Amino acid sequence: MKARSWLKIATCLIAGLYLAPTVRSMQWPRDATASAASPEQAPAIAAHEHPEELMVSALTAIRQDKLDDANRLIDALLAARPNYRLAHLVKGDLLMARAQPLSTIGSAPVNDEKLSDLRREAEVRLARYASPPPTTQIPANLLQLTAEQHYAVVVDAGRSRVYLYRNDNGTPRYVLDFYATIGRLGFDKTREGDQRTPIGVYFVTGHMPREQLDHTMGASAELFGVGAWPISYPNDWDRQQGRTGSGIWLHGVPYDTYSRAPHASNGCVALTNPDMTALGSYLTPGTPVIITPSVEWLSTEQWQARRDNAQAELEHWRQDWESLNTPRYLDHYGSDFRVGSTDINSWRAQKTAVNAGKTWAKIKLDGVSLFTYPTTSGNMLMANFAQDYESSNLSNKMQKRVFFENRDAAWKIVYEGAAG
Repeated sequence: MKARSWLKIATCLIAGLYLAPTVRSMQWPRDATASAASPEQAPAIAAHEHPEELMVSALTAIRQDKLDDANRLIDALLAARPNYRLAHLVKGDLLMARAQPLSTIGSAPVNDEKLSDLRREAEVRLARYASPPPTTQIPANLLQLTAEQHYAVVVDAGRSRVYLYRNDNGTPRYVLDFYATIGRLGFDKTREGDQRTPIGVYFVTGHMPREQLDHTMGASAELFGVGAWPISYPNDWDRQQGRTGSGIWLHGVPYDTYSRAPHASNGCVALTNPDMTALGSYLTPGTPVIITPSVEWLSTEQWQARRDNAQAELEHWRQDWESLNTPRYLDHYGSDFRVGSTDINSWRAQKTAVNAGKTWAKIKLDGVSLFTYPTTSGNMLMANFAQDYESSNLSNKMQKRVFFENRDAAWKIVYEGAAG
């Protein structure tokens, strides 16, 4: 059977996916548990190749009208990962191609819901090769990391992809990327049990290895595979917006499957167990995890300009506060500013009274991290820092978090409070 009939699969998925660049130039987490195929089984396959590489290599072989090679590649992949359901689907199609033309991926008999999930997984995985991440560019979310934040994670919820970045003397550098599963009903979580993944800036709060999960959760621990890394949802802004829920984690998948569908979790971000193990080796408490509907990629020059502007906005606020020029200081706050039950009017009255009783003030900000805060609408900035406040009648040190929103080309503070 000629491959041209099977190539209709690609048309049903994404036009031009099989014209994607070769995967050999990309970096991957190495899976030490996967065994390599022999040259007779799968020509030119290295022992360290990632299962996703093998899958795309098989699809590339189909594009090149090399169905025998595609069969050997899929066989090698199934030998290494017998629980890789998408590989079983492609194998079924390759077997069926010997008897009849195929009109779509998954022509072999499969439960309808599972078939839809596998088609979506194939589409998402292949889309990454049609449009690979621009590894020399920087996600706009990562404007400034502290020296203690050695790595940062960016989750592109719209593409079911996780990117890992290293802090190279203040500049984020691409390390790896992974396929991921997000909430069954998508993203932008608002309430407990809505099966959506939250959008925002969070931080790893710890690590729960599988042994701990087995001890505390019993049979339910199977859902999380190799373990879990909880993150700090809900954050200050989530609570301010009335969002509810908890227990949002990065975690693995059940051992009886290699991967889950792109939308299959209850709101967490799930990776294959080998990928979660690889990613987890970089995660420590305090590692930023940004979950965004899509990634805005910036050149180094664009990123530097964006960071400079954010730093300048924070510094202007600090200077105006320190100056005790109360009207100028309060001009940094938006009309809808609110902290708990304190609205902008109460805030203005409070700060006016406080500043009236001071003769001088000195304010220092250390350990500043800056993030373009992801939202489904609007443009926000999140700043974290250690604040050292001294005045003629008060001294205070605290960890603080401030959220700015861009209003008519001007940044206004919409939330300010102690960092959780």
